[in-house]
Amino acid sequence: MGTWIKETDKAFYLMEGGYWISRLTKYPSSTNPQEQVADATALEQWLMRPDAPTAITFSMGTGAPEPEPIPDPPAPPPTTGQINEDGIIIVKSFEGLELQAYQDSVGIWTIGYGHTSMAGPPQVVPGMVITEAEADEILRRDLDLFEAGVTRGLTIATNSDQYSAMVSFAFNVGLGAYRDSTLLRKHNAGDFAGAADEFLRWVNAGGQFLPGLLRRRRAERALYLSEDYTVFL
Repeated sequence: MGTWIKETDKAFYLMEGGYWISRLTKYPSSTNPQEQVADATALEQWLMRPDAPTAITFSMGTGAPEPEPIPDPPAPPPTTGQINEDGIIIVKSFEGLELQAYQDSVGIWTIGYGHTSMAGPPQVVPGMVITEAEADEILRRDLDLFEAGVTRGLTIATNSDQYSAMVSFAFNVGLGAYRDSTLLRKHNAGDFAGAADEFLRWVNAGGQFLPGLLRRRRAERALYLSEDYTVFL
């Protein structure tokens, strides 16, 4: 829908979608109180817009109602910043620290705290060796990526424990799986109990049930609910 100009007793309005996006108020004439005067230069500027109005609606003093301004866009959902210390404990506990490159349960080359080449630099290659300090630095960079991805998926206010549990979850299953998950859909719908139970569905890797994944999901679920997760570490 394009723009158009609507005139009422009080002003000219640049309209779009049933609301005005710009308004030019009229002023009484100094010689005729019944006459309203508007700035023609401002009207000309409207007509120079890339989406210039193609129509003008005249009310001509009929007492037509004044239109409403275009509504403000909804506020973006609050972001929580970073995974909290409890979330990092879960990630480190279940990823484990490996200073030499290895192949994980599905054959992907991995190093440090579960870092793979898919998460970004450094590329993991056979024979690669790093220090613990380098592993911590790589983990922080990886978490930046997953924090941003988790935040983009959220449409409601999310507390630190919920957010951190979902970052740990996404770190393990991938951002694509997180974005498409019923867990995220239920969370955004405010069904926190249902979302918490969804963690327990993600316990297979390579088509095989892994007890270690079940413990991780129980820990993430407990953190999501702000319960004691340490019993599952």
